[in-house]
Amino acid sequence: MSLAVSTKPVDAIRRGEASPARAVLGNLRKSFQWAWLDTKCQYRRSRIGPLWETINVVVMLAGLTLVSSAIFGSSMTQIIGYVGIGIIVWSAISALIVEGSGCFVRNAGYLNSSTFSIDLYVGRSVFKIMITFAHHTIIYFLGVVLFLVPIGWTSLLALPGIVLMFVNGFWVVTVLGFVCARYRDVDLIIRNLLQLAFFVTPVFWNYRAIASNRMFLVDYNVLFYFIEIIRSPLLGEVPPLSHYLTVFAVTAVGYGLAYVIYRRMRHQLAFFV
Repeated sequence: MSLAVSTKPVDAIRRGEASPARAVLGNLRKSFQWAWLDTKCQYRRSRIGPLWETINVVVMLAGLTLVSSAIFGSSMTQIIGYVGIGIIVWSAISALIVEGSGCFVRNAGYLNSSTFSIDLYVGRSVFKIMITFAHHTIIYFLGVVLFLVPIGWTSLLALPGIVLMFVNGFWVVTVLGFVCARYRDVDLIIRNLLQLAFFVTPVFWNYRAIASNRMFLVDYNVLFYFIEIIRSPLLGEVPPLSHYLTVFAVTAVGYGLAYVIYRRMRHQLAFFV
């Protein structure tokens, strides 16, 4: 089975036969094809495929909802939507960080023996997580059917939030891919910090219930804003403009950082892996 990935768009632009935009779109299409093939191969011979990960999220949702309701005194039906959407979004964010850390190391064989464009490996990781995220949204629609979460026109505001999350995923995977390929210990540090970030980020606990002198845990946590611009609309609330401004600022800074790291480290990448 071949991966059907070529460097034709990249070669074409070098010869002046294609515009940069067309080459980028071509690479995105090939990245999605590669990610789709990865997903199919990973769950070959499985009866329900990627839905196994969705079942894991459901089990985690049930456990955290039970714990959260016991600690904060709320009924499970009141917080299951809040916790459920939080876990779905967090699963995508954490996957982008973890997959990004090992993006280039996992593809060392291709990097040392082919001329594929680097953005193909980045897009492969992001689109694979996007496919898994699409499977997880089944949980949300099941909640709608069971009247556990509301649905209305406000819910459409979650779409820009989802787009922003995965747009940021490209620079996250790029930056972490280069840094962790050069400094292997950073991967382990990030995994440990990610476990801590799960507990200090309002995924399964309500940030409105904490004391005012502890609000810095929310105000200075950029992961919170990415979760809220998706979760709030799906719960019938319009996110504050400040949430979007923070996400846009993080996006601009992130792509600036990715550009600098790419320019400095791309020629040494083959030696890093």
